[in-house]
Amino acid sequence: MVHALAVVVAVVLSVSVGVVGTMAQAKSDPAQPKMEQKSGKMGHKVEGTIKSVRGNMVTLEDGTELSIPTSVKVVKDQLKPGAQISAEYEERAGQKVAKSVQIKG
Repeated sequence: MVHALAVVVAVVLSVSVGVVGTMAQAKSDPAQPKMEQKSGKMGHKVEGTIKSVRGNMVTLEDGTELSIPTSVKVVKDQLKPGAQISAEYEERAGQKVAKSVQIKG
């Protein structure tokens, strides 16, 4: 009787460890899609000093090029060389497209 009880306890423990291990793996598996990622696009942030402005393209001193669509609310007169900006962008077809731009004091 004691031997049978020990076997049952061992089986229950093995099953519960397996379930917990599977759940932990599912939560930490980077291959699993995350709900906040839509269409595989992730938001990125960048801060820097504007080196040049050409049309809707802004180049920062570190070489980062941002496309700023007309839908992004920013005072275009403030986008000039020497201005400090903070921007959130997403990559589309290899291009960094701004989702928001802030001019820093």
